[in-house]
Amino acid sequence: MATTFVEIANRAITFLGGEPITNLNDDTKEGRACFRLYEQTRDFVLRDHPWNFAIFRAELAANTTAPVYEFTNAYDFPDGCLRILEVNTLEEWKVEGRQIVTDEGAPLQIVYIKQITDPNQFDTKFIEAYAMRLAADIAYDITASQTVVANAENKYAVLIKEARLIDAQESLVEDEQDWLDARV
Repeated sequence: MATTFVEIANRAITFLGGEPITNLNDDTKEGRACFRLYEQTRDFVLRDHPWNFAIFRAELAANTTAPVYEFTNAYDFPDGCLRILEVNTLEEWKVEGRQIVTDEGAPLQIVYIKQITDPNQFDTKFIEAYAMRLAADIAYDITASQTVVANAENKYAVLIKEARLIDAQESLVEDEQDWLDARV
């Protein structure tokens, strides 16, 4: 599905009853509001839900500087990492700053949400949620109405809930596999 940030912004603007833009640099209140917030909002929505299209795996090398105390190893986040979802270890681990600290030796296997900047890689549900979150973020700038802000935030919450249900159908979690195995 080919799409652009301008198309996503215009979905948000249309929901708010504003004037569509032709590019993110439009010198209009809609253009200025979208330009100011589109990247921040994109990353917020990516981080807010483990979107299947943004989930990646990596093996990390240990940092040459160990934590000062408690843990023996530190691992830097991979480039573009917005959120750690899983760390493949039985050892205790924590996120501190932009590192994972643990006693697990290298390489450390992780699953994470990656910052996706190409809108052509976005899932259709993500596009809808992104447009609605952007609408909520720019609503007061465009409409000066707290009611419109609240309506956009509520619609965003519904879209995230729908995305969770759909994503859950696209993968089989371990508990479901145990249940299926027991039925055989």
